[in-house]
Amino acid sequence: MTDATDTTGTTGTTGTDKKPETVRLMLLLFAVAVGGEIIHQILNVTIGFMDPSALIATAKEAMSEEQLAEITDGRLRATVIASMLLAGGFGIAVMGLLAFMLVLIHRRSSYAGLARRMLLVFGFYFGFRILMLFMASPGGNNVPVAMYLLDGSVQILVGVAAVLGLVFSLRVETLKWTREIDASGKRIDPRRK
Repeated sequence: MTDATDTTGTTGTTGTDKKPETVRLMLLLFAVAVGGEIIHQILNVTIGFMDPSALIATAKEAMSEEQLAEITDGRLRATVIASMLLAGGFGIAVMGLLAFMLVLIHRRSSYAGLARRMLLVFGFYFGFRILMLFMASPGGNNVPVAMYLLDGSVQILVGVAAVLGLVFSLRVETLKWTREIDASGKRIDPRRK
């Protein structure tokens, strides 16, 4: 196995290394999860735009009487819309970071182990969110139930893909690919690289 360093300083592989099937499947499953989560974020913002009345009512409940007297309905609506866009943008930015982690693993970067562990954390989160999804109910607004059905289906697909990606991320072949263990199976200390 030979390593090559490109101009960015990341350690990649030459044509003599072949990516193990478990790594390929892990990357594919996490890519599906990241893509699905981006779709979920877009659907979440779309649902919020379809009927922001529940979010506006929640914002009014959180405000004191003095604050309600100072703010107009237009400013409150604009604030709610801005917060929806900001939350959606932040969610998409985090998914961009996870997509970058997939690239680091694909290129077998010196940071591939860190990237795998970061995907591990988000894989647990997406898996746990599936359980929470079955306990949730749609808010009392005028959004068609089909939108919630579509969004829930996307969240379930994201969670299943992430959990399956977790399974492949813990395989020995994956740990060897990310250089977290050596060929004999001994853990490699990342501080000594």
